[in-house]
Amino acid sequence: MTDINFYVGKQQGLDVRLRIACILAKKAHQHKLQVHIHTDSQATSQKLDTLLWAQDEHSFLPHSIISAAQINDEAPSLHQLDTITLSHEYEPMTNCDYLINLSDQLPTFFSRFKKLAEIIDQNEESLTAGRKRYAFYRDRGYTLEYHQL
Repeated sequence: MTDINFYVGKQQGLDVRLRIACILAKKAHQHKLQVHIHTDSQATSQKLDTLLWAQDEHSFLPHSIISAAQINDEAPSLHQLDTITLSHEYEPMTNCDYLINLSDQLPTFFSRFKKLAEIIDQNEESLTAGRKRYAFYRDRGYTLEYHQL
């Protein structure tokens, strides 16, 4: 069963959630976990891509954005080992260690993953959507952990 952790930032805005995602991705990568970050749009994936490149001048987090065109053309090689994938439209089928959800929607494929991080900020829409996802997981018997950041 998927281990689910909710991370709630003290401020509001997408930038808050993106920074939390970077921290979680870095920690997961250090623990040799395969990471997929599910975003809400191509624009969010691009912003996260920029942050992952600029996060730390002394380390590199290998990552790539997966687009719809790549899904059709390169399906067998999409989720390479040691690469963090970012996408709003790609659902990994293999190497499903750690899913970071930056979308306000429930990722329907979350149960393929060993671990799931749900990231929420103080924006009312984010909080409301997060509460709904929390209730969904709880009602299905998942063990949930909550972290106020």
